[in-house]
Amino acid sequence: MARPRRQLSKRQLEVQLGQLQTLPNPQLKLEQYPVSPEVASELLFMAGFEHNDLEDKVVDLGTGTGRLAIGASLMGAKHVLGVDIDPRAISVAATNARKAEAKVDWLVSSLDAVRGLFDTAVMNPPYGTRVRHADTAFLGRALELAPVVYSIHKAAARLFLLRLAKRKGWKVDAVRSMSMKIPHLFEFHRRKWKEVIVDLYRVSS
Repeated sequence: MARPRRQLSKRQLEVQLGQLQTLPNPQLKLEQYPVSPEVASELLFMAGFEHNDLEDKVVDLGTGTGRLAIGASLMGAKHVLGVDIDPRAISVAATNARKAEAKVDWLVSSLDAVRGLFDTAVMNPPYGTRVRHADTAFLGRALELAPVVYSIHKAAARLFLLRLAKRKGWKVDAVRSMSMKIPHLFEFHRRKWKEVIVDLYRVSS
C-alpha cells in the first residue's frame, strides 16, 4: 500500500528513489535519460506539498523505470498510472514498484493511445534533442489528460516554452531551475556524469 504522504520527508523520498533500478541499454532515439532522485523528489514535493496536487488520480507520461510514478504513490496519490512506449522500461518499473511497496498501474502505450482523465500529470519527457519538439508533444498531450502538469525540461528551452504556453493559453504557475546529473549511458558520453540545468514547471490549462 502507498505510504501516507506527509510521513515522508523529501530526503527520505530522494533516498528511496535513488535505490530504484534504471534501464540497462537505454535507447538514444527515445532519449531514455533517467530523472535524478534529487530532481524527482523536488518535482514531487513541489506538486504534493506546495500545491496539494498529488491527492487523487496521477499519470506519469514517459515514465521510464517509474521514479516519478512510484514517488507519487509513496507520497499518497490514490491512483497512479505510469505510461511508457518501451515494454522493457515498464518491466523494470513494475519490479521497482514491488520493491518500493508502491501501488502503481502500468501501461505500455504511445502518447496518443492513452485514455482517461486525471487530476495531475507528472513527467520527465524527452528534451527534443533527437526528435524535434518531442518535449512539446508530451506537454500538449499531458494537458489534454490533466488540468495540471508538472514537467522537466532543459533550461535552454525556457524562452521557447514560455512563448508556446502564451500562444496556447496555458498558465505557467511556477518555474524552478536545478542542476541534474545524467550518468554515462551512451558511447559518445566522455564523462562518468554530465550536469544539465533543467527547469521544473507547473503548467495548467
